[in-house]
Amino acid sequence: MFVSPLFEVEEKSGANFGEFAGWNMPMTYSSYQEEHLAVRNSVAVFDLSHMGRLRVKGRAEELEELIAKELNGSPGQMIGPTAFLNDRGGFIDDVMTYKISDSDFLLVTNATNREKVIKWIKSNSSLDVEDLTFSLAMIAIQGKKVKEIFNVDEIPHMTFKLNVSYMGMKVFLLSRSGWTGEDGIEVWAEPEIAGAIFTKLAQNGVKPAGLVTRDSIRQEMGYLLYGEDIDESVTPVEARYWVFSLSKGFVGKDAIVEQLRNGVSKIRFGFKMKKGMRVIPRRGMEVTSLGSKVGYVTSSTFSPFLNRVIGMGYISPQHFFLGYSTTVEIRGKTYEIKMDDFPFI
Repeated sequence: MFVSPLFEVEEKSGANFGEFAGWNMPMTYSSYQEEHLAVRNSVAVFDLSHMGRLRVKGRAEELEELIAKELNGSPGQMIGPTAFLNDRGGFIDDVMTYKISDSDFLLVTNATNREKVIKWIKSNSSLDVEDLTFSLAMIAIQGKKVKEIFNVDEIPHMTFKLNVSYMGMKVFLLSRSGWTGEDGIEVWAEPEIAGAIFTKLAQNGVKPAGLVTRDSIRQEMGYLLYGEDIDESVTPVEARYWVFSLSKGFVGKDAIVEQLRNGVSKIRFGFKMKKGMRVIPRRGMEVTSLGSKVGYVTSSTFSPFLNRVIGMGYISPQHFFLGYSTTVEIRGKTYEIKMDDFPFI
């Protein structure tokens, strides 16, 4: 199992560690409810070193053919989220792209898919792929008050700078981005520097937050998690995840076009449960309507911000009625869930 390069720093901060995608990562520090509300009401810092960080060099046309969104932005822009798809339009992975130049790109992959993406690119192109995952750590500072605490205006949203100073230390990448729905920045740096920044942030009142919080935060926004909500059997159309551009060619485009013309057999939906209900539907549990199975759950959690259980899953398009209350089966009992759309906050 891989270990976070910030392990010692995080252990001193009281982290509770657990396995995720083959990595030993901080799950919580205090309680995920406190960490969750810190993001929504103040600022928190996450260790994201388990995610894949790749540098891809070569002809942009070759990467364009493999990736589902156009790469025609200016250098310094982030392009995404986008995805690598298989011939059936299913997700090989959803990724974030950073354009350094017309022949030099950075990618962030899901932790579980890093090796698969490297193999996919190398087997389908002549592009050079450098794996930066183990030489650079990655942290994210996210929260409603991040702008009040840090000078982030010098970096516009969805842009990045390379080899700059942050908190008096040289970092490889500084971007105005995140995956929480709040404002924030993300930092790639050598592990020692990332650890020093993490410690300095914590000493200055920024709350360390773990991956359990990361999961509850992303569900409030309706963001998807690979392996839970999407995989190679699910397409962007079914997931309502608009990570492609039909103005260009890419692997999987024909399947996407066919679904857009003829429709799909399942569609992603969101749901909320009534306040006071603390039972949480698990992945794969059946969604039923008047006794008939019409869908299934992929993710669910308790939202401390909304003070209720939320979740998402897939449902037959013929039964996708926003605002309608249907049911989910949990250990032989039926509970009411109300269809809602994202984001929940």
